[in-house]
Amino acid sequence: MNQFTPCANCGERRVGVRVHAAKRGASTAQVACIVCGAKGPLITSNDGSAVDEAARKWNALPAAVLPEVPARAGAQPAKWLGPESTRDPLELLARMVVSGSYRVPVEGRATLPPLSSADVAGALGMMRDPLAKAAALAVALRAEGVDLARFGRFALQRVVRALHHYEGHVPLQLECPADRWRLRLVLQDAADDLVWPERKRPSAEAARAVKMRKGDYLVVYNIVGGTVRQALEDARREFRIRLFSCV
Repeated sequence: MNQFTPCANCGERRVGVRVHAAKRGASTAQVACIVCGAKGPLITSNDGSAVDEAARKWNALPAAVLPEVPARAGAQPAKWLGPESTRDPLELLARMVVSGSYRVPVEGRATLPPLSSADVAGALGMMRDPLAKAAALAVALRAEGVDLARFGRFALQRVVRALHHYEGHVPLQLECPADRWRLRLVLQDAADDLVWPERKRPSAEAARAVKMRKGDYLVVYNIVGGTVRQALEDARREFRIRLFSCV
C-alpha cells in the first residue's frame, strides 16, 4: 500500500488516490487532497503502474509551509493598533478608575488584544517626567482640590524658569513675596482651566481676584498657561510611547 505525504497546499494528511480504467487496458491515477481539493499530476499507464507513479509524483512535491499556530487564542500581540488619531492616551488613563479591561476601538481590526488597567498603570509608572505624570493624572482623572494643587506645585519650578527666559517685560518681581503669591494664584488658574475648561472665568474677574491689572494678568497667564499646556503635550507623548511600544 502506498504512503502519501501530507498535502503540499494545506498540510492535511488525509489524501487519497483516484483510479479510473481507460480504454484498451490503460488506467489513470491521480492523488488528491480530500480537504482543499489540491491534485497531483494525472498519470496514465498500460501496465498497472499508474498508482505507484502517481504516489511518487505526489510525494515529490515540496512540503507545505504553514504559519505557526499560537498556543492560546490572542497570545500573539498586535504590533500596530491603528492610526494615532483614534486613540487618546489620556482617555485610556482615565479607564484606570473603571474595573475590567478596555479595548481600543479601531475600525477594521476586530481581533486586537484588550488593554487592561494594569497595562495603563504600568505605562504611567514608567513615565520619567514627574510634571508630565502629574499633568496626565490631573487631566485624565479631572483632579480637584488638593490633587489639582499638587499639579500646580509640580509645575511651579518650570513656570519660574519660563518667566526668567521670557524676552518681554514680566510684571512680577519674584523677589517680592506678594508677587510670588500672585504667581501661585495665576498658576492655579491656569491649571484649573486646563483640567476644567468649562469653568474658565473672564480675564477681568480673574485679574481682580489676584489684585493685578488685566493686561499684566494676561501676560503672566499666557506664560504660565503655555507651560502647563506643554507639560500636558509632553505627558501625551511620553504616555503613548510607554503604553503602545510594548503592546
